[in-house]
Amino acid sequence: MPTSRRRFLRNGLVGGGLLALGGVSLAFYPSKEVGVPTEPLAALEARSFQVLVALVSRVVTAKGANPVAIAHGVDRSLSYALPETQEAINKLLGLFENALPGLLLDGRIKPFTRLSPESQDAVLESWRTSRIELRRNGYQALRKLALTAYYMEESSWGPLDYQPPPSLRAIAYDDSQVGTPEWLRARAEGDTP
Repeated sequence: MPTSRRRFLRNGLVGGGLLALGGVSLAFYPSKEVGVPTEPLAALEARSFQVLVALVSRVVTAKGANPVAIAHGVDRSLSYALPETQEAINKLLGLFENALPGLLLDGRIKPFTRLSPESQDAVLESWRTSRIELRRNGYQALRKLALTAYYMEESSWGPLDYQPPPSLRAIAYDDSQVGTPEWLRARAEGDTP
């Protein structure tokens, strides 16, 4: 269905206004620390990292999933993104956390990190089914980033009974010998991929 110019402008203004609210640190309660970073953050702000850890703990429910490790995986992925994308994700996570938009749109007065697990699930559902395109798309983006980071962790492969091909593992993890005379000789003899 084609989008009219009026609808495009309205959605852009609403989305821009919501992101601006997310960037404002106006909240009735401060954020709760839900996970301590285990390495320096490359793209996420400290507050955004906390929101992401809380979000990951509700989205990735696989047994043994480590929300802090997954949030670090998202941070590493975002470190390759454009600065504008990194800023947009930080603002989106700020919007997710901020109690003022939460009050206006969902009737909640606490930041996302301070909600009970059931209330966090309700917030996620309200974003997933929202009439506001920014919230629906923001939910999907954050969910997919979290799930992608989880499935990229080698620790998630065992429960899925996934065994990557040996050649994939060799190329993906140890390419330090590629191009050396020994590697070229082994490749010529058919011992490497």
